[in-house]
This record gives sequence, C-alpha cells and structure tokens, in this order.
Amino acid sequence: MNPGELRHRITFLEYTTVKDEEGIQKKDWTPFKTVWASRQNLHGREFFAAQQVNSSASVKFKTRYIKGIKNDMRIQYGDEIFNIIYIDNIKNLNSEIEFLCELVNE
Repeated sequence: MNPGELRHRITFLEYTTVKDEEGIQKKDWTPFKTVWASRQNLHGREFFAAQQVNSSASVKFKTRYIKGIKNDMRIQYGDEIFNIIYIDNIKNLNSEIEFLCELVNE
C-alpha cells in the first residue's frame, strides 16, 4: 500500500447505547475509530460487479488493517455517511482492508 494514497480522514461509527443529558438510555451512532484512508468511486467493471450481487455500493475505501471493524458499522467521510456493504481483508495478511460502501440516504 502506498501511504501517500491515505489522504482522506474517515471515522468508523458503531451503533451503541448511550445516555443523554437526562440519564435516559438510547441507541445512537458513536465514533469507534478515526483513520487515514484512500477513497475511490466505483466505476466501470467494479460498479457492474457490485450491482450483480444486488449491492448499491458506490464507494471504496482502503485503510491499514484495523482490528474490530464489523459490517454493521458505518463510515463518516466529511458530511457523508456510508453503510459498509463488504469488508475485504486483502490477501488475509492483516495489513490492509478494503470497504465497499453505499451512501446513506437519511
């Protein structure tokens, strides 16, 4: 992995139970970890392959290996929030991970 490609700051969000200022428990998205990543829009063959598996993945993020990341997390990039569709531990070497993601429409 070329470290120069990791120029985008992303934050992984997890859905957890938190207490508000009144002490009431509720579920909310909270930051898990912020890392440097590369960001690439899917196009051409990659986009078509993602559509074939009934996925609306449109963005690919790549980071160094991060322990504890799960499919039910989200990625925040600036003001945009993405659902993680697929996680690929590249070559199972625990050195870099690729995430296929779709933009959340809320």
